[in-house]
Amino acid sequence: MKSTKFVTACYILSFVTYHGPDMIPTQTIAKWVNVNASRVRQIVARLVRAGLLASTRGGEGGVVIGRAPSDITLLDVFDAVAEQDTALFCVDNPFSDWKDRCRVHSVLTTMRGELERDFRSKLANTPMTSLYAPPPEVHAGSPAKKTVKAATKKAAASTPKKRVPGSARAGAAK
Repeated sequence: MKSTKFVTACYILSFVTYHGPDMIPTQTIAKWVNVNASRVRQIVARLVRAGLLASTRGGEGGVVIGRAPSDITLLDVFDAVAEQDTALFCVDNPFSDWKDRCRVHSVLTTMRGELERDFRSKLANTPMTSLYAPPPEVHAGSPAKKTVKAATKKAAASTPKKRVPGSARAGAAK
């Protein structure tokens, strides 16, 4: 099974960049990229560790782009969310006794290396800015801002509130 973390991370970064500089809650991101909120939080955590996003906790918290989108390449995103083994295919050699007659392993190993170098080079030469169209002018009264603010309020309203022990008694004692 192939991982979708890289593609999801690209969608997350595009969404956050497009709607910046506002803090965007992960619940809102999850709704807009149509991915489970816990999955979004896992990917966001990796993007924050890589410095691609910055996060703030709390009621007014969320994430913002961590550095200029023009300074982020798709290779940065890929490396932030890639699994340990990112090989395109495995080239284990179960026929090691045939080394003198079979060149499958050496041909495929060379090919895989070339493909991976080309892949990483293409990612390194593709800036994040190529993945989205910047909004015409995003300001406090724009439809984009209103939409995100409405989605953020809705996400906050649907998030269960944590109850602080003893808070009911403290209010009753006043």
